[in-house]
Amino acid sequence: MPSRMSRSHYRSLLSLVLLLAGAAIAFLFFTVRVIADTAPEAHTNRLINSASPYLLEHAHNPVDWYPWGEEAIAKAKKENKPIFLSIGYSTCYWCHVAERTIYSNPAIAALMNQWFISIKVDREERPDLDATFMRARQLLTGSGGWPNNLFLTPDLNPFFAGSYFPPEDQGDTNGFPTILELIHEDWEKNPAKIRGIADQVQASLSRVHDTGSKPASVLKIMPTDWLAKARDQFLGQRDKVYGGFDGGGGTKFPQAPVLNLLLTDYRLNGTAESLQAVAEMLNAMAIGGIHDHLGGGMHRYSTERTWSVPHFEKMLYDNAQLIGLYADYYAITRQPLARDMAVDLAGYLAGRMTALHGGFYTAEDADIEGKEGETYLWTRTEITDVLGPTEADRFFGLYELTPLPNEQNGPGVVRIRRDQIASEESLHDRVAELAPLRTKLLEVRDRRLQPARDDKIVVALNGLAIAGLARAGKILSEPQWIASAGRAGEFLWQNAFDETTGRLRHHLFEGEAIGEGFLDDYAVLGLAYLTLGEATGEPVWVSRAQVLASAIRTRFIKPDGLVVTSVADANLVTPAIDLEDHDTPSGTSAAYALLAQLGKTDARYAEAATRLLARMSDKIQSAPATWASLTAYAALYGQSGEAKPEAALDSASHVKATAQGASLADHDEILVTLTIDPGYHLNANPASADYLMPTVVTVPIAPDAKVTYPAGQVFKPKFSPEGISVYEGSVAIRAELPRGRLASAVNTPLLIKVQACTAQICLPPATLTASASQ
Repeated sequence: MPSRMSRSHYRSLLSLVLLLAGAAIAFLFFTVRVIADTAPEAHTNRLINSASPYLLEHAHNPVDWYPWGEEAIAKAKKENKPIFLSIGYSTCYWCHVAERTIYSNPAIAALMNQWFISIKVDREERPDLDATFMRARQLLTGSGGWPNNLFLTPDLNPFFAGSYFPPEDQGDTNGFPTILELIHEDWEKNPAKIRGIADQVQASLSRVHDTGSKPASVLKIMPTDWLAKARDQFLGQRDKVYGGFDGGGGTKFPQAPVLNLLLTDYRLNGTAESLQAVAEMLNAMAIGGIHDHLGGGMHRYSTERTWSVPHFEKMLYDNAQLIGLYADYYAITRQPLARDMAVDLAGYLAGRMTALHGGFYTAEDADIEGKEGETYLWTRTEITDVLGPTEADRFFGLYELTPLPNEQNGPGVVRIRRDQIASEESLHDRVAELAPLRTKLLEVRDRRLQPARDDKIVVALNGLAIAGLARAGKILSEPQWIASAGRAGEFLWQNAFDETTGRLRHHLFEGEAIGEGFLDDYAVLGLAYLTLGEATGEPVWVSRAQVLASAIRTRFIKPDGLVVTSVADANLVTPAIDLEDHDTPSGTSAAYALLAQLGKTDARYAEAATRLLARMSDKIQSAPATWASLTAYAALYGQSGEAKPEAALDSASHVKATAQGASLADHDEILVTLTIDPGYHLNANPASADYLMPTVVTVPIAPDAKVTYPAGQVFKPKFSPEGISVYEGSVAIRAELPRGRLASAVNTPLLIKVQACTAQICLPPATLTASASQ
C-alpha cells in the first residue's frame, strides 16, 4: 500500500531529526513546483535484457533504468549522483500506477536521468535487497509496503524514502517532480549534511542488523515458553467477530505462519482457543470475497474487516501454504468445508499456476488495464443474464455481491452470505449443488480480459507449493497432488540445481536458471523434499534434502551459529540476515526445521540445528511472535530434532468420563459423570438439529436400561442464532438397570459416544468407556 507525504515533511532537509532508537526519521524540504505531464515517447532502456517480468514492464520507460549491479553503482560514484532505488514486483498494484503516471512521463524521466542514477529491483529476484531496504524505509518513515522507493548516496546509504509519489503536487502533498528537485538542490548545496544523515541512518541499520551477539547457553533455549508467549499475543489480537488479525488500516492477511503456530500449539498442548482462532479465520476466508468462488484460489488480502473485498492479486506463497493448513485442519476436525478448500486451492495451482514443463508460477496480477479486479467483478444483472432468473435466484440464495468501497452502485465481489450458513456440513452440500452455476459464470468470466501472470519459477516459493501439495495429498488421499508435487520437485532438481558445483539457482525464467540461490531457496526446497519423502516413501527425496542441508551448513551458517541469507553480493549495505518471519517462513526458520528433522538420524545436522537455535534464542525470547515459524518449529522439534508427541486430536482428549453404581430398593443405577474441558461443549440429548450428534450412553450388559439425560444449556453459535442445547463443564447422566444387574455392569464398561465442539468447530466423535464402581 502506498504512503502519502505532506508538504510539511519536506520543509527543511537541514532540520531532519533521526531517532536512533529506530522509530522514524522526518524529512523537511522547501519549495513547490508542478511539472506537467507530457505524452510518453517510445524508449528502450537496459532493463530490456532482464529476466524479470517486473523489470521488463519498465524496459520501455523513458527513464534510464539500470538493474542492480556494479555498472550503476560505479556510475553513481563516478558522477557523484544520488541513486534512486525503486523496489517492487510484477503484481503490485501501486507499482503499476507508478509505471503509468510517473515513469512513463518524459518530463519526469528527464529529471531522473539528469540528476540521479535510477535502479529498478524485483523484490522476488532479490529478497536480500528487499529486506535490507524495507528495513531502511521503516526506520525513515515508520511505514512499509510496495513500491519501496529510496534515495541513496553513491555509497548506497539511504537518506530519504517513500512509496508511491503522485506525478503532481496535490494540496499539501508534494509530487514526484518537486521531490526530485528538492533532493537535487540539497545534494548540490549541502552534500555533507545529506551524507551525515545517511551515515546516521546506516548506523541505525547496523544496530538493527547487529550480528555481534554470542550464542546463548542451551539452557536458554525455551521453546515451550516461546510458543505460549506467541500464542497468547496472537489470541489477544484476534477478531472474534469476523475472524483473523488486523493487518493495519483494517486490512487482513492470510498469515499462514501464524495459523501454523496456533495449529502447532493445539497439537502439542490441546489449547481450545488456538484451534478456535484457526477455525474462525479459515472459515471466514473460505466464505469471504478473498476466496475466488468461481475460479479457485485465494486473493492476497482483504481490504476490510469482513473478508469481503480483497486486493485481487493471487500469490503462489499464500495458496501453497493454505493447502497444507486446510488439510491439517481437516485432519483434526473432519469438517468437509476444509477439505473442499484444499481441493479448491490444489485445483487453482494445477490450472493457471502450473508451468508447462514443470514448476509453479509466482503470482497473478490485480490490475487489468488500469482497473483493479476488473475480471472478478459482477453485477446482479450480469449474473442473471448468464444464469436466467430462476437459477440466479438459487445462486443468490447462497451468494451475494459486495460492492467496492465508494462504488456502492457498481459491480461487486462474489462471496457466500454470512446469514446463510447453518453448519459446515450443510454449507458443503449447498456449495456442491451450485457447482454447475459457478461453472457457467466462470466460462463467461474466462472470456474477459485476464490478469497478467508473473511467470518466474522461484525455487523457495515452489518449495512451499511442493510441500503443501505433498502433505495435503497424503492427508486427504489425493495421489495426483503428490504426483504433481513430485514432478515439480524433479523439475527443480534437474533445472535449478547443479550437481557438479552443488549450487542452487534462485529462479527460472523462460527456460533459464538465474541468480544464486538464497538461504530460503535451499531450506524451503529441502523441507519440500522431506515432505515428498514422507508422502511417497521414496528415499531419493530425503537424499536430496540432505544435499541441500549440507550446503546450508557450509555456506550459510558461520562457526558461531550466525546464519546469513545471501553470499552473492558484496554491495549489501548491511549483513544479509533474517530479522523475522513474514508471510512465509524465513530462510533461517526453514533451515532450522530442515536441520532438526535430519538431525534425528545424523548428529552433524542435529548439532547445526542446536547452534542455530542457540544463536537465535535471545531474539526469539524478546519477540517470539515476530518469529512465528521458528517458534513453532522449535516447539515441535526442540533441541533434539525429535518431533514431540502431539496431543490427541479427537473428542476423547477434551472429555473425561467416570461412572458410579448403586443398588436401590427396586432397581440398580449408574451415574455417569462427564467432565468437559473449558472452551468445549457436547450436544445435549436430544440434539437440537438432525445434523448435530447427541451425547449417547450405552450399557452393553443391559440394552433395556433406561437412560435419563439432563436438560442442556442454551448456546448460540453463529450458525444458529436461536441457540442449541449443549452440555458444558460437568454433566451427570443416569442409567436405570433392573435390580441385580449392577454386578455384571461393574465388569463390562459403559460406552459413551461424544463429540466435543467449540463455537467454531467440532472434533471427530469419540467413544469413551467407563467402568461402574460401587
